[in-house]
Amino acid sequence: MKRFTPTTLPVLATLVLGSQIVLADASLSGLVADQSAVLPGATVTVEETGARVVTDERGQFVLKGLDAGTYRVKISYVGYDPLETSITVATDERKDMGRLQVKFSGSSIEEVVAVGHIFQGEMKALNTQKNANRILNAISADGIGKLPDRNAAEAVQRIPGVSIERDQGEGRFVAVRGLPSQWSSASLNGDRIPTAEEETTSRATAFDFFPTEMIETVEVSKAITPDMEGDAIGGNVNFVTRRAPQEATLDVTLGTNYNDKAGESGYNVNILAGDRSDSGKFGYILNASTYVRNWATDNFEPRRDGEGIYRLELRDYTGERDTTGFNGAMEYTLDNGDTLYARTLYGTLEDDETHYKHRYRFNKDRVELQHIHNILTTELSGHEIGGEHWVGEGGQLEWKLSTYDNHFFYGNVPNSRDNSYFVMRFDQKNVGYTGLGDDNLAYNTIDGGSDSATHPSTHLPDGFSMDPTLMSLSSVELYKVDVREKDKAVAQLDFTQDLNHDLQLKFGAKYRDKERVARFSDEFYVWDTANYGAAPTLSDFNLMDQPGRNDYLEEINGTYADDFSQVARMRDLENFWNENREKFILDEGESALVSNGGALGRNFDVNETHLAGYGMATYNLNDDMTLVGGLRVEQTTTQVKGQVYQADTDSLLDRKEEKKYTSVLPSVHLTIRGDDDSNVRLALSRTFARPDFGDLTPGGSYVEADGTLESGNPDLNPTYSLNLDALYERYYDNVGIVSAGVFYKDITDPIFQSATQGTYNGNPVTMKSADNGEGAWLAGAEFALSRRLDFILPALENFGVQANYTRMRSVMELPDGRKAAIPRQADNLYNASVFYDDSVYAVRVAVNHKGEYIQEHGGSAAEDSYYGDYTSVDLSASYNATDRLMVFMDANNLTNEPMKYYQGSEGRPLQVEYYGWRASLGVKYSFY
Repeated sequence: MKRFTPTTLPVLATLVLGSQIVLADASLSGLVADQSAVLPGATVTVEETGARVVTDERGQFVLKGLDAGTYRVKISYVGYDPLETSITVATDERKDMGRLQVKFSGSSIEEVVAVGHIFQGEMKALNTQKNANRILNAISADGIGKLPDRNAAEAVQRIPGVSIERDQGEGRFVAVRGLPSQWSSASLNGDRIPTAEEETTSRATAFDFFPTEMIETVEVSKAITPDMEGDAIGGNVNFVTRRAPQEATLDVTLGTNYNDKAGESGYNVNILAGDRSDSGKFGYILNASTYVRNWATDNFEPRRDGEGIYRLELRDYTGERDTTGFNGAMEYTLDNGDTLYARTLYGTLEDDETHYKHRYRFNKDRVELQHIHNILTTELSGHEIGGEHWVGEGGQLEWKLSTYDNHFFYGNVPNSRDNSYFVMRFDQKNVGYTGLGDDNLAYNTIDGGSDSATHPSTHLPDGFSMDPTLMSLSSVELYKVDVREKDKAVAQLDFTQDLNHDLQLKFGAKYRDKERVARFSDEFYVWDTANYGAAPTLSDFNLMDQPGRNDYLEEINGTYADDFSQVARMRDLENFWNENREKFILDEGESALVSNGGALGRNFDVNETHLAGYGMATYNLNDDMTLVGGLRVEQTTTQVKGQVYQADTDSLLDRKEEKKYTSVLPSVHLTIRGDDDSNVRLALSRTFARPDFGDLTPGGSYVEADGTLESGNPDLNPTYSLNLDALYERYYDNVGIVSAGVFYKDITDPIFQSATQGTYNGNPVTMKSADNGEGAWLAGAEFALSRRLDFILPALENFGVQANYTRMRSVMELPDGRKAAIPRQADNLYNASVFYDDSVYAVRVAVNHKGEYIQEHGGSAAEDSYYGDYTSVDLSASYNATDRLMVFMDANNLTNEPMKYYQGSEGRPLQVEYYGWRASLGVKYSFY
């Protein structure tokens, strides 16, 4: 095999119907591929007419409107030498045959060239980005496979300006340009999917349930066009699932994994099978994946009252996560070239979590020990059918019908009746804490106290020990959440008409029928001492050392385990509850229920319809300039139903509200091609974000005596943003890019928590709820570099570097007039990786950084809660033992970076959490 060098570039192979080009109804169609896969993003140009098209995600293209004559066709692809050939179309042949097959002359490959997997992935991504009609970044399946990322959220964190929010060390939510994740849209195959998550009531979609093996391409659009959904202030992240291959494929991946802090291993299995009929008309793909891993987390959380700490929590988590995914797709091409397809997908995350929590209640003079067990499950299913049809000369009609269902629920803990986040708490009183202030609060050194920010004190007196015989059963908590959101029907219709080689018109409409049902309660039960005597103590159960006790918080040289009590097994406690449930009494005063109004803010139903229409035009002003512009109009109708609790009459009143608004979203995009290797892009667009579901809830509590109504605000307006983007890109034939850009967003109607005056049941009230505030703005700059290092020395041809940096600043005015950054908006994001790839061996070391940001605004800057900066170091490597067998390994969080939250300053921590490192090892075998 000949290596890929700067002076010897691979030659494109064009493979269509047995290495042929088909000419049908004056249209030249084809498929562009190399030796191993189709090539999306390749440019096909007819030299004589200037007609230019780009291959789609299946590597296919159509050149329309060719008259009789001889043409020179050029196919270009970053990383490959251009392929040029000529075709001749005779008038009589077109008339008599109606369908003409024309072979490429000179399309055979003289030599086989091997390209490493990292370079293959980068080639596909760069070609997609280069030929897009909007500001876009992409990752291909090859690129994803060579990054140490295990779910869809983690796959995109390497893209410039994209960051993720994590849960237990794994990526969950995706954010673009540092903005709140709910201000960006995440979609599957172009459809923004419904959300369902344990605590989040926003519209952000958690993607930790979706394995990377299901993904063919990830497209991040930072400036959207009218044919895309408009609720994307930050941008859109579109995950494209795998589709039918061009030839028989059967890949099996087997692996094992290990988590250092858990000290346990797991496994992963992925099977990918697909084929196409001999005629090429029918194709299918089946992809099934399961990923089972153990995890553990050590955590400390000082709970604050102002600057003082009233409670210190030491949390020790262990658990097993199972991610399962399935993707199936099939397509059929009719004799006239029309295509019909069907797709189905399923993804689930099941997290079986055991949690022991020691809580030092300084202000209560007691120690609490919580035993916690729950099984959290998220399930997504989706189904699509659609078609692509040729209409007349130069017209194409595309349609799609979809349905999606996303459901979060707790598993059967402690039983199938009470499925919940199950907590059994034991208390030991009269501790006699030392070193506290006069207010019985602890203080960090930044506030004049003695507590270290990195190693907080338990303030236990000398000689104190937790005694199971003195630890009485205080309560059993059943924390219940069930959220289900369905896009019951999503219908989309798009029509494209090529008027000539330079002007294309596109029109379309989209409809969505959404339903969301949220149920919540927090039930506390206490022992019925009147009928059954004193409550049991911890010593009444078989005890053991909690898992991970001996190395708990070893990262800070913690000695807390010396003070810990032994714990009971969760199975014993659950059995005790199930056998003695009638001996407990519901404590309504402590519980958050519908009946007492405490749970009404999270018990409500939403019915929402989205209706959108758009028109856009793509116009080639000349060979070097393309203008894309148009208008999208989206109408949203939201109906919310809930209840309001009236404390004075101890009654519930039904409340139903409706809000309808129309969003007008113009956009214009200009691409200037200075030469074949550079682009200047300018974009002006208007986008929006619908209010979060939690802010719309009609449920709440009304206290007539105080004249207050605490609830959501169904009358909220959406948040709008006027976006300006500019980007320069320079591409290199040996697979590289240098880019630099700036962006600015002028944001109106951001949503805050506020108190306003209004009326309820004819009475004046102070309404405490979400409200639209004054404007905000965000500005930033981003830089990206991806280069093979042979431009330094030819001997470095197999080495490469990838780096990007995004710097941002935002300002918004709070209701009290204070100016601060937008919540969840990080000022700095960067990625850097160095890799080696010679088509046999591939190694990559990657660094990912997300700067600190405000999590939630407080009453002052000192009371703002922050998410601390986070930097991870990851490693991936692979070895192609044969053409069919690959061995791979990856490792994450090599430096054991903690997740940190703090109040105002890092010297005032709110939460510090350590995950340890994790690694996996496996083999992938391609049978054909």
